[in-house]
Amino acid sequence: MIPHPLSLVQLLLAASFAVAQTWTANPFNPPAIPLAIKSPYLQTWSRQVTANSSLTSASPSFRDSSSAVGWVGMIRVDKTSCGWMGYPQAKTKAVQKDMTFTATTTNFTMTCGGVDLTATFLSPIEPTDLVNQSSPFSFLSVEVAANDGNSHSVWLYTDVTGEWLIRSNEPESDQLFEWETTPGTTVSHQFSLQKQTPFLEVNGRPRYGSVVYSTKQVPAMTYQVGTDTVLRAGFIADGVLNNTVDTQFRAINDSWPVFAFAHDLGVVGSTKTTPVVYTIGYVRDPLVQLSNIPNTNAPRGAYYLTRYSSTSDMVTALLDDYPKALARATVFDNDLTAAAFSATPQDSNYAEILALSVRQIFGNIEITVGSNGTTYDPTDIMAFMRDGPTNAVDIIYSAWPAFLYTNPVIGRYLLEPVLAYQTANPVQDGYAICDIGASPYPNVTGPSKNVFPVEESGNQLIMALSYTQKTSDDSLILKYRSLYEQFATYLTENGLYMKSQYSADTFNGQLANQTNLAVKSIVALRAASEIFQILGDNEKSQLYNSTASSFLEKWLKIAVSSDGSHYTLSYGSNPYWATLYNLYADRLLGFNMFPLSVYETQTKWYEGKLSKYGLHLDSRSWNARTDWQFWAAATVTNQTLRANMINLVKKYASSGLLSNPFPDRYNSVTGLMKTDYDRTIVGGHFALLLVPEVQGSTNGGGGNNGNKNGGTGSELPICFPTLPMALTMLIAFVCVLF
Repeated sequence: MIPHPLSLVQLLLAASFAVAQTWTANPFNPPAIPLAIKSPYLQTWSRQVTANSSLTSASPSFRDSSSAVGWVGMIRVDKTSCGWMGYPQAKTKAVQKDMTFTATTTNFTMTCGGVDLTATFLSPIEPTDLVNQSSPFSFLSVEVAANDGNSHSVWLYTDVTGEWLIRSNEPESDQLFEWETTPGTTVSHQFSLQKQTPFLEVNGRPRYGSVVYSTKQVPAMTYQVGTDTVLRAGFIADGVLNNTVDTQFRAINDSWPVFAFAHDLGVVGSTKTTPVVYTIGYVRDPLVQLSNIPNTNAPRGAYYLTRYSSTSDMVTALLDDYPKALARATVFDNDLTAAAFSATPQDSNYAEILALSVRQIFGNIEITVGSNGTTYDPTDIMAFMRDGPTNAVDIIYSAWPAFLYTNPVIGRYLLEPVLAYQTANPVQDGYAICDIGASPYPNVTGPSKNVFPVEESGNQLIMALSYTQKTSDDSLILKYRSLYEQFATYLTENGLYMKSQYSADTFNGQLANQTNLAVKSIVALRAASEIFQILGDNEKSQLYNSTASSFLEKWLKIAVSSDGSHYTLSYGSNPYWATLYNLYADRLLGFNMFPLSVYETQTKWYEGKLSKYGLHLDSRSWNARTDWQFWAAATVTNQTLRANMINLVKKYASSGLLSNPFPDRYNSVTGLMKTDYDRTIVGGHFALLLVPEVQGSTNGGGGNNGNKNGGTGSELPICFPTLPMALTMLIAFVCVLF
């Protein structure tokens, strides 16, 4: 491993957050504030580069922080114009007073002269309504009220650019795009690339489909398509647009075509105006090209097409439904908050982390249906996750608690294409495949070369049983019975003593006889026993139960360190340890196979291993993942430790050390991001909602060996042997930089 020193940019970023924030953040200021997050390609965030970053500090950005998404907002109050979002031409910027986020909404209050503007960004999360959940549209609503006791004449403006389709710095031949505006009860600007290539993604953006920006037609609304400087200057001067459309199609950065709406709000007093509501969405049809699965309808369309015959019909319905959608979102937010407080009484940090996680989870998932070529079949449902290789089983498993909590059916629909593919394309050794999409999404052509045989076989069995338990629906295990038998057979032969291989944490390298991975094998074999008991095959049920019990008996002897203080990274590696986050499955499935002493031993060990920003995965490095920390937190017997583990993740999320959504992994000492961000794995944050606290002799008591507020960790990574103290300290300083 090669250390990477802190960059100047990272040092400046950290320093900038030492500056006092001038606006109020509730519950806290995250590294990236979600705006419009509704599908893999509708990903719009407000990056917090400094503590004082506001909605007017920069253009909103795509998930890729270097990729701007042109979205501008201005307001004209009497004779003064202010920009309240993005980079408008108005010389004056509205002053941001506050920002509040929930699981589904983000609200900003911006002040321009004598009025306050409230902007609400709603990305509905409705897992139990598959039509609404599959809609690729998000809402923006704006209300205005006087703040000085006087009345003011107010006009409102927003526009979007072609940057919603493609980066502005890509070759011009790929930037040519076209558009149309359709007036009616709803007015929609729709724009798309002229050169469409279905199922092609470049730099994280699709090369087909359309962006649709809409609002309701009201008497005081005007629209226009044209050059950005012309439209924005016209609004600043007059407060209105001229209802015309520039028909000179061109590149997105050629005289910058923008798609604008303006509203004359009239004379505004201290009562908030009726909300002006917009929808923004990225529409593609079909969504996914699925290959190599016989008797599967492909390509596949969006599930919402089973209700709506056209995009315009859907947009009109969405705008009409906005008040109810907002009310449903409030119920979802409140229920999630209540559940979080039930799991962690008197501690708001858990509820706040969950609220920040939700849109990141569901924004990477698309729910699809098959087609016979003319109509869509609402019974042929599959879901697809754009998160690395398509439908990576270990990523689905990481996020599994979120699906179990919100709607287990979505989890099943994510597993369906993987299981169907493996049924049609058997693996000779019988272990579970990793994914179904080596090619860039949405061209799903077949598995990558990744092989995590024990990891994925165990994941599949654990998810299958937990789905069946949660729903009382045995159709999944009936349908894929033969596969589950293959996975269980593979684990019987390889699950306790395993060859050198990767686990889900590939960045830490391959290893034989992994203690934590063996935990998964043991629980998965017991899950296989329960599966075949449900299916009425008592012989196989008894076989797998016996094997699981035998494995556990051996594991308890070979997995513990010689002094009994902790469980090892691999059998016999006494100085080295691992986070046993796979114990969570034992709790989730209600087995409680592992003795309480195992949980208590790990609890005491974790107490001394917390770093400044959380618990790292094992003694090989300071790599940490937020999902596994919550899985581990659900297995500790000390309430104080559990709360502290949650608090350190919150500390990391609000540290100002990054300006992206939750990353895949990070350094638990420095807080620096190590790899990808905006991933579905944060569904693992829901782990504590699904299991009761582990009751043990240490429950509710104890401290954490001096690391209550986050120290620097109490050991060096495994790459360091015992060294003289001076040399050890020098190497430790270097190691925390990578």
